[in-house]
Amino acid sequence: MVAADYTPGEADQLRRDMAAWRRSGRIERHRERLIQRMMNKGIVKEFAERVFDQIRGFGEYGFPESHAASFALIAYATAWMKCYYPEVFTCALLNAQPMGFYSPATLIDDAKRHAVEVRPVDVRQSDWNCTLVPAVQGPYRFAVQMGLRYVKRLGQGDWERIDRARRDRAFSSAEDFVARTGLNEGAVTQLAEAGALAGFDPKRRVALWRVKGRAGAPRSPLALQPREKTPAFDELDPFETISWDYRTMGHSTRGHPLAALRAQLRAHKLPDARSVSRMPDGQPVRYAGMVICRQRPGTASGVVFLTLEDETGFVNVVVWSRIFAAYHVLLKTLNFLGVSGTLQKEGRVVHVVARKFWDPQAQIGVRPASGGSRDFH
Repeated sequence: MVAADYTPGEADQLRRDMAAWRRSGRIERHRERLIQRMMNKGIVKEFAERVFDQIRGFGEYGFPESHAASFALIAYATAWMKCYYPEVFTCALLNAQPMGFYSPATLIDDAKRHAVEVRPVDVRQSDWNCTLVPAVQGPYRFAVQMGLRYVKRLGQGDWERIDRARRDRAFSSAEDFVARTGLNEGAVTQLAEAGALAGFDPKRRVALWRVKGRAGAPRSPLALQPREKTPAFDELDPFETISWDYRTMGHSTRGHPLAALRAQLRAHKLPDARSVSRMPDGQPVRYAGMVICRQRPGTASGVVFLTLEDETGFVNVVVWSRIFAAYHVLLKTLNFLGVSGTLQKEGRVVHVVARKFWDPQAQIGVRPASGGSRDFH
């Protein structure tokens, strides 16, 4: 109305056409009229065309003010909850999966970095969903008890068997658990490998040995039980423990995949995310982390945004279109990724502007487990 002398009616029609232009192309009907009227008021043609392009571009992501107000209220309420009750916030998000921007593994690691106690799955304590239980450490009243829903290939019917047996009386041993739940061998094997039987024996290979083959065995008290000597299994090292967690549940409450490799990464002069955030603006940086998010917004002119993660936090990476074209295979396929670039820092906002990408496995000789990436276009 100010720049192109639109009447109130014309302005309202422009608003409607902005919201629907991708379906009907009606926004183009305003092009010549807007540009010509702006030029008639002394605005140069090049600037008028840029204004129109911005109006048209807004239609790709803009939405009504009422929607914005609703989302703002949700954002305010959830930000308040995350600030003051992060254990409640985390538990709710984990029970709402699959949804949202971040994977369960990232949500759990972020909660732990904010001093939330997160307990692993346990057939003696866990419900199907994640629950809040009294905390024994940290500043918060509650801890998050991971739910058995996170054990892959374990069905809700399996959980109901566990729940019925547990309500009758507490399990006394891994053998008692197998006998009274009647779970098949696949289910008990998965639970043992996930560490859910650690309450009976903290060594997973021992727990796996004790239950494997017992599923489906006769439950008569007269049935003879073999008394084989348990072999002396090696304990899982921290890297193996986290890898088993990710393989069976897609996350680990016991540590981040890169925490067990930090000494090797440090030996190759690869800093963690916290160290990167403390570097000065303009400093060259080499960093390796887990890819947890890829974004390629339609309004970003081909620019790709990555979020990499380690045990200390996040590193945001800006990938210009020519860099993406040069390294697109690595960017699309690797979940553990190395980046070299320049730090861009303004206040608390930190990005690495990528110059090249590489595979860190070639340097440290091992690929860590991954919870996967959430990709958006």
